[in-house]
Formats: sequence, C-alpha cells, structure tokens
Amino acid sequence: MGLTEPRASLLELLSRQPDPVSIDAIVKKTGRHANTVREQLNWLVKAGVVERTKAFSEGRGRPAWLYFVPGERPDQNDYAELAAALAWQVSQGSADPRREGRVAGRRWGQQICEHRGIERSASPREGRAVTVEVMEELGYAPDPDARFDKVLLRRCPLLEAAHQHPDVVCSTHLGLAQAVAEGAGADPTRVELVPFAESGGCRLRLLAPQR
Repeated sequence: MGLTEPRASLLELLSRQPDPVSIDAIVKKTGRHANTVREQLNWLVKAGVVERTKAFSEGRGRPAWLYFVPGERPDQNDYAELAAALAWQVSQGSADPRREGRVAGRRWGQQICEHRGIERSASPREGRAVTVEVMEELGYAPDPDARFDKVLLRRCPLLEAAHQHPDVVCSTHLGLAQAVAEGAGADPTRVELVPFAESGGCRLRLLAPQR
C-alpha cells in the first residue's frame, strides 16, 4: 500500500506545524486511535517523508517520540517557537494561566487590528466575516457557516504546545478572536472557543448564546 488518504492527511498536518508533534497531540487533533496514528507514522518514517526525534524529558520513563517533516517548516523563524516557550513559562509560573493567556491574546488581537487598520464593520455579520478572514491569514484554516457564526478551525499553528499547555495556548487564541471581533464590530462577549471539540478541529463560535 502506498500513500493512502489517511497517511496523506497526516503528512499534511505535520507539514503545517512549526515544531515536531507527539502522537498524543495528533490523536487529540484528529480523533484517530493511537495505534492507527502510530502505524501511519511508522509508514511515513520508513518512506523517508517524516522524521522523528526524542522529546525532552525531566522525569522518569522513556521520552516520547516527536514527528516532523524535514526541511524548513511554516513559521519556523516567526513567533511560533517563542510562543511555545512562553506558554510553558506561563503554565509553570502563573496562578491563573487561563486569564494570562486570554489577556495576552487580546493584546495580540488589538495589535493586529492596529497594524492592519481594521475598523468596525457596518454589521455584526461583517465583523464576524472579518474575524474569520484574520484567522485564515494567521493559519487557523477556518471553515465557517454562511452566517460566520459557527466556525471550525481546522488547523492549530501551535498543536504540540496546545496539547501540552491548553490552558495557556487555547486561552490565548480565544483572547485573540475576542479582540479581533471587537475591533471589527462583532460582539466580543459572545465569542467562545471549544478546543479539540471534534475530529479535525476546534470550534469557534462568534455569536454564542447570551447567558
């Protein structure tokens, strides 16, 4: 058997990641069984299109394997590796990592609005559409419905960091979406993010039910 569709989709997932990824993170992202993922990765490694490296481990036990596509990766020289290191630092030293992540994300989103000249749209729907457009430009591969209300984020630019430190990374992504939505004229208080909500992505709601 050659490069089947499941193997090809796994290869594409790895090729879009800035850092090596563990089997556990892939399982959480795709919903596939760990044994299936391991078998597919082994085939890709033997085929020479994927490589693996040992993860750093401070405790006992064997360190996990991390998998990556050789060559220069997306965002390799951008913010991704620094963001992953900061996520680790916040998760280790903060009394409220979710809050700190959300605050950092909001500041990030505000800067994006300032740098790109994003202004309030004529309607909340247009504001939601602008928010989805920004998420697309940042590499989240959003798949919205017609109202730009329910959005499936098919890619996480920091998959391994999100798996290891979800409180920080996922809260940062929520804060980002809230700030961009506010800058574009949508309601930031009605933005929700459900990490790894379904196989293939995280669920972003830009018009969440009022509480």
